[in-house]
Amino acid sequence: MNGVDIEGSAAWQELEKYRRIFYATPDYATFSNLETGKFIDVNPGFEKMIGYKREEIIGRTAESIDLWVSEEDRASVVTALKHSEKVFITTRFRKRSGEIILVEASAATFKVQDELLLVAVVRDITARHQAEQELLQYRHQLEQLVAQRTAELERAMERLQELTVHDELTGAGNRRDLNDKLETDREFFERTGLPFCVAVLDLDGFKAVNDRFGHTIGDAAIKKFASLVKTEKRAMDYFARYGGDEFVILLRNIGAEEAIKPLQRICDAVAEYEWDEIAAGIQLSTSVGLAAFRRGESADQLFSRADAALYNAKTAGRNRIVGAED
Repeated sequence: MNGVDIEGSAAWQELEKYRRIFYATPDYATFSNLETGKFIDVNPGFEKMIGYKREEIIGRTAESIDLWVSEEDRASVVTALKHSEKVFITTRFRKRSGEIILVEASAATFKVQDELLLVAVVRDITARHQAEQELLQYRHQLEQLVAQRTAELERAMERLQELTVHDELTGAGNRRDLNDKLETDREFFERTGLPFCVAVLDLDGFKAVNDRFGHTIGDAAIKKFASLVKTEKRAMDYFARYGGDEFVILLRNIGAEEAIKPLQRICDAVAEYEWDEIAAGIQLSTSVGLAAFRRGESADQLFSRADAALYNAKTAGRNRIVGAED
């Protein structure tokens, strides 16, 4: 070791015992003079972490390569080691490239011929620290979201105790519940920025069926239509009867383009159903108006755009899905 005549001493023999470990460890490891701060030896882990070659470092100090980001941390370690054999610290180091990394450093001292030497082992914990911080942030956000949604659900339950929320004929949500859900979802997606769509559907040709066969057959057709929609819609989406043969689906966490697929399943199921099972000569289909939520838009404005798109679907020939105009 440069500048220190310790060959043959007991300390040298003890030191030699650990030299292989020193060079084999993947972590940063160094020997230095505590008083002068000069590096006596560094291992490959140091070279890899900091970016300097061994021959560039021997005889230099940590200060000369601007290693410590915090001079206070470096000074505190030196002071502590004058009174204690071991010190552990979490601090920041500066690599040769200028990149700052967070490290855990342990240092210990030993004497060789009245010279106080220092061995330091350092581990880069930058990635681990970042992952821990991201996990904590995610946990905090999740806790906030859970608390928020819990409060919203509690308020919704209070409302449910006061209101009848289902359409008696179809079991779908009723108009009053639809209005509540539409506003609640609009507020939620306004905060989160997640996509959200409203689809308005009605039965093509239903009025003629109702006029020809009466309300009993008409009600049976409405019930079957609602059943088909419930079967084909996504589980997360909300389904309500707006009135007569007009229904609404609130499609959550999905944009207008992606919403076409689940809505097309519904259209296909309605068009392919054997309506003759209800009454001979019946053939029904469904038209759909679709609108994606826009930030700053009211629930009424969103619904009105979807309803206008439904009108366009009817006038364009029925049995189709038409998106709202931008």
